[in-house]
Amino acid sequence: MSEATKNRVIQAAHDLDYTVNRSAQQLRTRRSTVVGLLTGDLENPFFAHMVAACSAALEVAGYDIILASRHRDEYGDSHLLDSLLSRDLAGVMVWSETLTEVRERIAKSGLTNVVVLGLSIPGYDCVHGLMDPGVTAAYNHLRDEGSRKIAYFAPSQFLNREGDSRHRIYLEKMAEFGQREMVISYPGSPSDIGAAFAAAEAVAKWPATERPDAIFCFNDMNAVGAMMGLRRAGLRVPDDIALVGCDNLQISAQLDIPLTTVNYPLDGICESAARLLVARIDAGPQVSHKPRTEHLDTSLVVRESSRRR
Repeated sequence: MSEATKNRVIQAAHDLDYTVNRSAQQLRTRRSTVVGLLTGDLENPFFAHMVAACSAALEVAGYDIILASRHRDEYGDSHLLDSLLSRDLAGVMVWSETLTEVRERIAKSGLTNVVVLGLSIPGYDCVHGLMDPGVTAAYNHLRDEGSRKIAYFAPSQFLNREGDSRHRIYLEKMAEFGQREMVISYPGSPSDIGAAFAAAEAVAKWPATERPDAIFCFNDMNAVGAMMGLRRAGLRVPDDIALVGCDNLQISAQLDIPLTTVNYPLDGICESAARLLVARIDAGPQVSHKPRTEHLDTSLVVRESSRRR
């Protein structure tokens, strides 16, 4: 098609207010342009950002998404995958952070066009953030700032999870520092700010000689809850207790005491996952690709919540 003809077609489409009819395209090509996305709890802004980033990356490639999200404290999640697979989908992207029914179902299903974000599933393409660099930097930073009683703060159900290195690195660094371990856990989900608030408020009431002088939090949501709970109890952040979060949510830089946090490269992970999935879809079922794994490093973003005045 010549440039002049192309411009006339574009102008005609503009004049007629033409929009693409995806259903008609699928009837003509006999190929779906819809991708299923299974994420975590959308009450956590981390997953809301994931949806936006995956949607944007897939839109560029000409795909739309259908969303299924786990609810807070939901462990039985195979129905979410069933809901997605009941549709005519080109492929599926799955956030996997712990052992769930979905992980088991996918591992045994023989599905081909699947990309996993987070904890890998054997036999499938996977993209994840490598936690070790950022989390290690966080503990070294707290030590350099003078903290000698560093605690790890996380929902009890997320301690010692397969594939999650946050707790493991904490134990290793405390052994390296020669410091007594202080693991503070509480019932609740990672997005439950109220549960983190109550747990931190209780810690603030410990005798001054017993409570930590720094806390590394499982994610930014419970770091925000912890900050609120400590301050409600009359403690100062970072003077009395320094805080570090994990995820680098947009809100973490906007707090009145900006939060030091581990930057999880979510945008890059979503872009890579979309690229891998589209490549597998385009190759077709007749082409066999070995599973590919990509990882992006985390890093530490230092802000006021951990700097000693």
